[in-house]
Amino acid sequence: MAIPASQNQKAPPSALSPAEFLKELSAELASGDIRLPSFPDVAQRVQRALEDPRATPDQVARVIGIDAALAVRILRLANSAFLNPSATRITELQQAVHRLGHQLVRCTAVSFALQQMNAGPSVAVLRPQLHELWRQGTLVASIAYVLARETRAANPDEALIAGLMHNIGSLYITVRAHQHGGALGADQDATRVLNNGHPRIAGAILGRWKFAPSIVSAVSNQNASNLPATGADRLTDVLIAAISLVPCVFYRALLDETVTAIAAFQRLALNAVDCKRLLGTTAGQIKALHSALVG
Repeated sequence: MAIPASQNQKAPPSALSPAEFLKELSAELASGDIRLPSFPDVAQRVQRALEDPRATPDQVARVIGIDAALAVRILRLANSAFLNPSATRITELQQAVHRLGHQLVRCTAVSFALQQMNAGPSVAVLRPQLHELWRQGTLVASIAYVLARETRAANPDEALIAGLMHNIGSLYITVRAHQHGGALGADQDATRVLNNGHPRIAGAILGRWKFAPSIVSAVSNQNASNLPATGADRLTDVLIAAISLVPCVFYRALLDETVTAIAAFQRLALNAVDCKRLLGTTAGQIKALHSALVG
């Protein structure tokens, strides 16, 4: 996870088209160069520990315990109503790591680091945008978790992680544009290019950070419209459906049109009535997730 904090001297986005800028970012990521300012060292230490196939929960817990704030975050998530419906409270980090599993621990460490990074002075002007991206991620994650659990189409924990990480490409593009000294614009052409390009950027980042291949694939293909109905794509279908349902959380009248228009719902055997019922159970999940991850 190479994250230098040096100033970039390349041409600002104003001198590049959105497509050219994304191509430049893709080349950086292909070389393993992930540039996020003030990214906490603890995330890198946790990443290295999780990459070791011989690492035990106790060893991972010792690395997490170096940073008290991250340790509290891990324990809060492990004891949250979202992931601990039985309310069997634990107080040991080793137990928390065992309960969450390596993928969710990795996701929590990255999420924690991103939030710490967002609080830094170097991205202060971007804080509203970054906060909104994180809010969207928690909402998509909550819906994806419920969809995966109820349909049994995918592992709920993997769906949760895919939802939380699905817009990390947008976050990265936003931060890197700021580092370049400009913004990418909001005209229709720029919006189209960025909407089409951010999943590829996200997939490259998550691949470099050693997330599970199924999660990388789902995030990379979140905009795909014609996926074969195979078991390997079920997590992708869950993520696509969860993203599509976000507007319906606030405007239920959109459900019929949304479910009819998105093929992922048909592959998951979900209709508008099913989705309305599922969204009815999501409010408490969202609250619990925010409490555990946002604090």
